[in-house]
Amino acid sequence: MFTRRSALALGITVPGLVGLAACGPNASGGSGGGGSDGGSADAGSLRLAWWGNPTRNENTENVVEAYKEVAPDVTISLEPGEWSGYWDKLATQTAGGDFPDIVQMDEKYLAEYGQRGALLDLAGAGLDTSEFVEGSVAVGELPDVGLAAITAGLNAFTVLANPAVFEEAGVEMPDDTTWTWDDLIDLATQISEATPDGTYGMTQMGTVQGLFQLWARQAGQDQYKDGAAGFDAATATEWFEWSKKIQDSGAGPNASVSVEDSSQSMDQSLFGTGKIAMTVAWSNQVVAHDAMHDGTLVVLRPPSQAGSAADAKLWYKASMYWAVSAKTANPEAAVAFVDFLVNTPEAGKILSVERGVPGNLAVREAIVGDLDASNKKAVDFLDMIEAELGAPPEITPQGGGEFESILTRAGEDMLFGNISTADAGQRLLDELNSALS
Repeated sequence: MFTRRSALALGITVPGLVGLAACGPNASGGSGGGGSDGGSADAGSLRLAWWGNPTRNENTENVVEAYKEVAPDVTISLEPGEWSGYWDKLATQTAGGDFPDIVQMDEKYLAEYGQRGALLDLAGAGLDTSEFVEGSVAVGELPDVGLAAITAGLNAFTVLANPAVFEEAGVEMPDDTTWTWDDLIDLATQISEATPDGTYGMTQMGTVQGLFQLWARQAGQDQYKDGAAGFDAATATEWFEWSKKIQDSGAGPNASVSVEDSSQSMDQSLFGTGKIAMTVAWSNQVVAHDAMHDGTLVVLRPPSQAGSAADAKLWYKASMYWAVSAKTANPEAAVAFVDFLVNTPEAGKILSVERGVPGNLAVREAIVGDLDASNKKAVDFLDMIEAELGAPPEITPQGGGEFESILTRAGEDMLFGNISTADAGQRLLDELNSALS
């Protein structure tokens, strides 16, 4: 089952509340063969691999069909999959010298594949990124590799607010340009106290990786630095103290309710059923959440330590990337197809914002008029915060994919009273460094 926690961990879109299903009714193609160099060396035989859901599968097939009008001599074999099996299959293909020509890549695995020499430097291969918004290209760059991948869509972290719960509590929406972390808890506590039992002001946010990273960035640190943990135990301890305050103040549910809620599907979660006023999500999850609330949700900036949006240190996160095999037999054809995907309004209108908001501003402008109100909320949010963004964070190093589970275990042990906030902070740091070593 696709849960609220897994959505936050991956930062992916869930159109129509459908989880990451397998190939779907429109999936076509197959492994496509291709030998040790990906596609064969004929006029342009390529293999395209991605994970997704039925909507993404259909959009991808449609964009491949549209590309036939541009490059009729190029044959593209489709290899759709689901998240749960995608990475095992890709690892097996890599080990066997059967890596697809073009792959959909996730930030958690970008360094692993890039540093083992599996990915082509797209900038060196001539991919045009001149129309991309500032800061959106750097999120795919790796030392000693170059542009290992180009974003397929952009995200940023948000707080989602349900105005119906605010109205029920008689509490006004916050000014998200000036609120602090304590303001968020205080506001949520007011809502919890003014609504019936079982309704809360906020979810327990202490085990959410993206929000922890924002906290660390605002403390002048980050999740990673030079391939190691980029934060200290004191910053992690302060994070867990804030998380504990959510529970102790009644701003959010207790540990048992929070853990149960995190395992629910999005539509069955407390926020999905109108029992929570505020939760956190990546911006390309706005559409799925908004659909559960008849399009009424308000998208807010997360809080800051200083009470200033200019100091919030938000950043562009690639919801996912496009990458090209370093050993493809047809690098020019593969890069040309990626160029079509990210740089043409024609492809943009087919793919829309299902993989995130386009990084190419010309493409974004071309499609925005066709978007519905919920999708426009996601686009408008990225436009709104552009001038406030901090520097992009370091790409997750090998082993960093374990961070979410490390944070969850330490956070839940702390919330259940098994360890202190200081112990949780030290354990978070120690276990992450162990995973990275």
